[in-house]
Amino acid sequence: MTVQVGGVDGGVDSSLVRAARLAATGLRGPRLPDATAVVDALLAVQGQELQPALWGLSRRVAPSSRPGRAALNTALADGELLRTHLLRPTWHLVRPRDARWLLELSAPRVERLMASTERAWDLGDLGPGTEAVAAAVADGPRTRAEIKAELVARGVLDPDAPGLAFTQMLMHAELRRLVISGPPPAGKELQHQSYATFDDRVPAGYGPLGERFDAQAAVVELWRRYLPGRGFATLNDLRLWADVTVRDLRPVLAALTDAGEVVQVAGTGELEGLVLVATAATADRWLGGGDRGGDGGGDGVGREPVVDLLQAYDELLISYRETRHVVLDPALPPPDRSGAFVHCVAVDGVVAGRWRWPPGAGRGGVDVQWLRDPTRAERAALDAAVADLDVYRG
Repeated sequence: MTVQVGGVDGGVDSSLVRAARLAATGLRGPRLPDATAVVDALLAVQGQELQPALWGLSRRVAPSSRPGRAALNTALADGELLRTHLLRPTWHLVRPRDARWLLELSAPRVERLMASTERAWDLGDLGPGTEAVAAAVADGPRTRAEIKAELVARGVLDPDAPGLAFTQMLMHAELRRLVISGPPPAGKELQHQSYATFDDRVPAGYGPLGERFDAQAAVVELWRRYLPGRGFATLNDLRLWADVTVRDLRPVLAALTDAGEVVQVAGTGELEGLVLVATAATADRWLGGGDRGGDGGGDGVGREPVVDLLQAYDELLISYRETRHVVLDPALPPPDRSGAFVHCVAVDGVVAGRWRWPPGAGRGGVDVQWLRDPTRAERAALDAAVADLDVYRG
């Protein structure tokens, strides 16, 4: 059942949805106390571009306690945050308590997709290699290079095999909950291509699900954790973010709607014909006259622009596929990830340019490719964002 609650013509338009998402994903309004709380609120954060992803976490932390690069890399090294392949799958940052149930939920589907690739490449049986990956870290964390050398020495990986063979072995070991990210080598605090025994870094049990895994309970948890950190989203947004089937998602959505936990609201304008879902609290805040916390959501009249240097896979961009266009300007070419300029410059939540992560360590300039001519105020806002990045990188 679709519930029309306030809003524009009884529904929600792109402007309101964009403002709600900026707040829900932590880029506007009250910030969280630390980076682990940010990941907890978002459930999983894509971490393919690791250092820019950690920067993205820092922007969601309260300024009074905002961490720098060293602190966030330490949190990853110490296992407060973990990095592994899950969901779609791609690299994600997760809390230890969420790693096991998310992998259990997504691994069967991912491994079916991997099997198709392995047949196409004629990679054969990767089971012995996967077991050897687990054995390689049994006595302590190992780097990717060290694990590869050991697999070659054991005879389970041909030194002339395509790189995909080793990558698939590592991913199977992750999906089967044998290994997960480990600490970086001594003196190389930014190089996190290391692995450790899964059970050494992840607590027993299934976190919020309890001691046993239940597939339906996992989908309920998925809805309950995804929506608060995303504002308004469609069923297909979640389907494509988590790679969980509509068949599994739809009945849980119906049950949560019937229970009053979530509402379904009609889209208007550019969102016409779509049904967006939000928690009851989100709907009350944005549509029912609740306190929006000064997040703003309109046209920006009467205030200075805000520029965000978003990593290429920021959750404001990647959490939505069907409705991602609410952060895109239809008059501009869509951003791509070719070359070094893979990251996005957003002005008031709308993508307006691309930027590349500064090479090396320490402070340095940020190269930006604007997709349109910025105003003087927007250039000043960009300068402020770059200054923040300089402080973060130390």
